Amino acid sequence: MFSIHLVFYFYGFLIAASLASFYTTLGERILKYYYSPLRKKYGFKEKWIIIFTKPSACEKCNTRIKPIHLFPILGYFLTSGKCKTCKTKISPHYPLIELGFGILFCLFFYLTKNLIFSFSVLFLFGHVLVSMITDYKKFSLDYENLPFLLFFGVLTNYFFYNEFPDLFDYAVLGGFAAFYIILWLIYPRGIGLGDVIFAPAYAFLSGHPYWMVFLNSSYILAVLWAFLTRKKGEAIRNKPIAMGFFFGFGILFSFLAKAFYI
Repeated sequence: MFSIHLVFYFYGFLIAASLASFYTTLGERILKYYYSPLRKKYGFKEKWIIIFTKPSACEKCNTRIKPIHLFPILGYFLTSGKCKTCKTKISPHYPLIELGFGILFCLFFYLTKNLIFSFSVLFLFGHVLVSMITDYKKFSLDYENLPFLLFFGVLTNYFFYNEFPDLFDYAVLGGFAAFYIILWLIYPRGIGLGDVIFAPAYAFLSGHPYWMVFLNSSYILAVLWAFLTRKKGEAIRNKPIAMGFFFGFGILFSFLAKAFYI
């Protein structure tokens, strides 16, 4: 049994890291083809064909990346963290995200012993990652991503609880939606429409009482980030914050809390 679990951990880690690589590339290609001047160059169908089929290449010189260098985590070190052709440095966030997804799979599987849940939650957080990327880079949450978030979120919760959302979950959704809509109407400059839509969805997927973990961890991290990165003498309230980015960490912590207290 122990050896079988080791196989699950090993291959699960590799699959998780590969999914992280896919979703990171997906998020960055959505930025490129929907948030840059290229959005006007291609039609809707053309964009998605390119996003899903274009071979991985250096963003600077467009040299195709060798298959061995696409291997999760290891590929970064095989290239010494830079393009072999133009020597442009590759951001370390790629192997870090891949490593993070691999660790998450192992942690969820260790805590729950639920293999299906441990894999399905990766697809949920893959789409969360896409929204985190677009919000961090452009202060814009990817609205087209929301149905996928809800689908994989509900499916993941089903694999965890063996039941679909109940009245408590819908009460959380309604409460958050009402609160954020009122906040947006009163102070539209202090909150984005994307936050009004995504925060209730994330709280809904977190469920009761884990929505408290989602809410508190999101804002604690956001305030801490604003405090640490603000300019000297700048008030925290004047610091632009990509809340969708921190909402991503919040829902992650809420699902970890579920797994810990199963």
